[in-house]
Amino acid sequence: MALSITKATVGGSEDTWGTTTNTALDSIVSEINNNADGTNATTPNMTSLQIGGVAMTSTAVELNKLDGATVTTAEINILDGDTSATSTTVVDADRVVFNDDGTMKQVALSDIKTYINASAGSGSVTSVGLSVPTGLSVSGSPVTTTGTLAISLASGYSIPTTSSQSNWNTAYGWGDHGSAGYLTSAPAPNTQQVGSATAGLALGAVGSYAFLKPATSAGSTVAGSSLYYSDSNENAGSNPSGTWRCMGHSTTNGVTVFLRIS
Repeated sequence: MALSITKATVGGSEDTWGTTTNTALDSIVSEINNNADGTNATTPNMTSLQIGGVAMTSTAVELNKLDGATVTTAEINILDGDTSATSTTVVDADRVVFNDDGTMKQVALSDIKTYINASAGSGSVTSVGLSVPTGLSVSGSPVTTTGTLAISLASGYSIPTTSSQSNWNTAYGWGDHGSAGYLTSAPAPNTQQVGSATAGLALGAVGSYAFLKPATSAGSTVAGSSLYYSDSNENAGSNPSGTWRCMGHSTTNGVTVFLRIS
């Protein structure tokens, strides 16, 4: 309630001074006693309030918004744009301040994760292809909406094992064999050459060579009874004994080198 005091009138009746003064003092004492415990609201009649020379412009309604607040100075500073950061392992139970259509709330990160996952969806593609280097081939490309890309070796290519690759690297280190002058072909040996190569071997012994007729496919095995020496007539009865292997082939005179193998 507002405090109202009636003062004694200067020059008035002396009989009324005591009563008027006592009534005023009683009103003051009563007001003080009634509000000593802070239970009765008072309405100071002030046009402004200054603290440290600074006028307060906040209203009582605005100040009452802080009633019951437990916010700390550090927390207020974070809201004011504090740039310091603390390393944190973010989990579903952590909260963020969230504006829920105009109402400020603390929201769990699990709710935000659920929303993002639901909104992201599975997605789709228009076309996906795959290119591979020479030696590989691709099937199932391009994939439009669904499908499988498969990679395989192209015809004529293989993937060597670690051991084979090591051997290949060793052989490659020997250089270009094409220019080394290796023997790639040779004419059929004559009788003298065969004799020199088989010196010490009796003619017709296992391991000996001879010019025999008729020539057959190189590498084929022929019984000696079907052959005859190049310098004899096939009807002269000079057939070699044993089994012979044709070491070449002649298309001119039907004579070639044979090796006796048994």
